[in-house]
Amino acid sequence: GLIENKNYKSNKILNKLFINSKKKIIDTLNPIITNFLKKESIQILLQKDKIIFGDEKLDITEEILDIFDKKHKKLKFE
Repeated sequence: GLIENKNYKSNKILNKLFINSKKKIIDTLNPIITNFLKKESIQILLQKDKIIFGDEKLDITEEILDIFDKKHKKLKFE
């Protein structure tokens, strides 16, 4: 009925916001990551959750997030 229709519309709006927000974050991170890889002469980047074993010193997540934070104090999501 009416409540299910409102819930469907709300979920659709939230899903669209989530997808758009995720895309904006990825689009913002990509040049930061690319520049970092070039600067540090890193030739391959792997997703952490796909690695079975790896040296923690190879994890660049915190460094990337620090750069991201310095460059982008705020991101506007629409």
